[in-house]
Amino acid sequence: MSSTQPFDPDALYCVYCHAVAAGMCATCGALVCGDCAELTMGLTQQRAICSECVRKSRRPLERRLLWWMVAAAILLAAIVGAFLWQGSQVGAR
Repeated sequence: MSSTQPFDPDALYCVYCHAVAAGMCATCGALVCGDCAELTMGLTQQRAICSECVRKSRRPLERRLLWWMVAAAILLAAIVGAFLWQGSQVGAR
């Protein structure tokens, strides 16, 4: 009967480029190296986030910013329209 020995790797490797991993992504927990991670500011300290999580997180931020700009433009148009309508009512009297 043959005995099997457990496999112990020499080091942990990055899931993206297979270099030696520096740590885990703060968002998804994937092992990443220093080249595949981006340092971002958390609430109190810097966090290392993998490039995939950075790409996913930027897209909703840009979309949210666009919606806030559209909402602000609609609100501004409504305020200007209300003032113009009120001014036309005062002139009609």
